[in-house]
Amino acid sequence: MLPTGDRDHRIRGLAAAACTTVLAVAALAGCTGSGGSGEGARNGDTAGGRQSTPAAPPGRYRVLPEPCGALARPTLEKFVPDADDYAGEAAVTFDTDRKAGCAWTGRTELGNRYLRIDLERVVSYDTSVSDEDQAAADYGSRAAAAHIPSATPPADASASATTEPPGPPTGSPTAPDTASPTATAAGGGTSPRTLDDLGDGAFLDDVLKNRNSGPHRDVTVVFRMANVLVTVELSQWSTDKSVEPPSEELQLGARQIASELADQLDE
Repeated sequence: MLPTGDRDHRIRGLAAAACTTVLAVAALAGCTGSGGSGEGARNGDTAGGRQSTPAAPPGRYRVLPEPCGALARPTLEKFVPDADDYAGEAAVTFDTDRKAGCAWTGRTELGNRYLRIDLERVVSYDTSVSDEDQAAADYGSRAAAAHIPSATPPADASASATTEPPGPPTGSPTAPDTASPTATAAGGGTSPRTLDDLGDGAFLDDVLKNRNSGPHRDVTVVFRMANVLVTVELSQWSTDKSVEPPSEELQLGARQIASELADQLDE
């Protein structure tokens, strides 16, 4: 048996140790408890704040058709007559699933005839914007740049197609290398306008340029199908400076070619 003094000293030591342990446990419990409504809760709020709406879905189209083989041979022979090679010349691109194109050159009694088609699969790099919405915005920008009436807002370009918009002032340009739309063709004339029977939005632009080498007409049809933008350019050069290239024929060809490309995308 320990002497009384030693025993009391040991008891006081044990009591002090027990007290220290209790205080440590209490402090730990206090820290844990405060974390539930303090830092831990804030972390939970932050994590919850990072939860956003689901990313916009990808576009309908993931690949593009091969452009040089997208048109029927009779179509090419009709609108690009007397071509040296109907296989076409493919455009050089870094990714044919994103951008692709093809060109043909033919000859008519007036002069050379040119056809070029370009396809672009639009991809949005903003997760909150879908590929189709981005394509609609890009289409709207191109329509606005071509001064297409009622081209805004881009997401509903076809809504204004039921009313034939007025064209810009017309005239007969005389200076070389100038461009001016004219209004001589039948139907819609050469005024820039929307088309209501093609894709999710379409427009046509008909521009006549007078050059030293002779008149040159460019007819362009641009249309959107979901997240793909398609451009058709059908051009005619006239060696006779007194004869304008035929607007009606070129417009008919550009629209028919665009329709065939739309059918290719729809398959």
